[in-house]
Amino acid sequence: MNIRYLTLVALLFAQTVSGIAQTKSAGYKLTGTVKGIADGEVELTSYDSRTRTNKKLNTAKVKNGKFTMTGKLNTPELMGLSFTPGNWGTRVFLENVPVNISIDTAGSTHYDYTKYGDKKGATLQQVKVSGSVSHADYEDYENKTKGSKKRDEVFSRQLDYIRPFIAKKPSSVAGVYMLSTHYMFNSDMPLNDLEQLMAKFTGEAKKTLYFNNLQKEIAERRAVLPGNFAEDFTLLQRDSTKFTLSSTRGKYVMIDFWASWCKPCREAIPHWKEVYAKYKGKGFEIVSVTNDSRWNDWVKAMDVEKMPWIQTIDEFPVKNMPARVVSKYKHGTIPLYVLLDKEGKILVKSGNEEDIDHKLAELLGN
Repeated sequence: MNIRYLTLVALLFAQTVSGIAQTKSAGYKLTGTVKGIADGEVELTSYDSRTRTNKKLNTAKVKNGKFTMTGKLNTPELMGLSFTPGNWGTRVFLENVPVNISIDTAGSTHYDYTKYGDKKGATLQQVKVSGSVSHADYEDYENKTKGSKKRDEVFSRQLDYIRPFIAKKPSSVAGVYMLSTHYMFNSDMPLNDLEQLMAKFTGEAKKTLYFNNLQKEIAERRAVLPGNFAEDFTLLQRDSTKFTLSSTRGKYVMIDFWASWCKPCREAIPHWKEVYAKYKGKGFEIVSVTNDSRWNDWVKAMDVEKMPWIQTIDEFPVKNMPARVVSKYKHGTIPLYVLLDKEGKILVKSGNEEDIDHKLAELLGN
């Protein structure tokens, strides 16, 4: 065979391999035009819904209403874009490909949270993105699942979209993001349903922060299923002395998660007074854990309700995060009642009074 021909083939092959390698190592290039912001700066941020924290990843200058930003992502990710001056915000699903975004500040939704110690700004409404398959998929999801104001209808519509989407595109990062945002607002989703959907993901979807966070949620929910030991905790009582849950070992204990501002919680108190009077002589105790962030609100409610059992107040050690103890139980709402056996194992975890009543009648008689 002609040596020159073999050399040419080898050279072409090397160039092809090199091109593939360059394509695989290439990052994102976000090119944008902004009508209404001539000059300023744009910041790219990553958001972790589990910790509720933002991380700045990149910045670029806006000149004459245009900007370009480049970088490299581990996986596609839905990012925040914030423009200053004015604090104009939007989101874009970036991938390691060229992506274009066209923005018009007209018609934006303005907000002012300064009285809450936060900032003011505007959410951009006229935004068009091209080049990102993940963004197109997520945009389609949002468009086809909005429209209803009823919570159950919204969740049902979302799952009706998510299930076939994951079946069709199991490696899609947009798919696992859809599920993670759905779960964020529907954390009482049956655990088996969540696990079945998670088992369908493959490839790149499983490498994401979204998948990892959902896996952690599953592990934490499994840890508080009936049959497991309740995690011990120590909280302050009204007189600022410390109460530790394990000090109640040897009794059946109901942990009552409530708050002064929770109407159904307070409406249930007369019932629990009757239950407590009926069973306290049979080795039963109640430990109330309030979700109040303000001590005075809690004290005022206790003065009104006059609950004759143990009262404690939950802690908020991390800003913008749920209270420490109640968040362990992955229920999403209060009231929440957790009944423990004499060893501290979970017997019942429910927001329904009747579930506790039935179990106590079974254990201690009518």
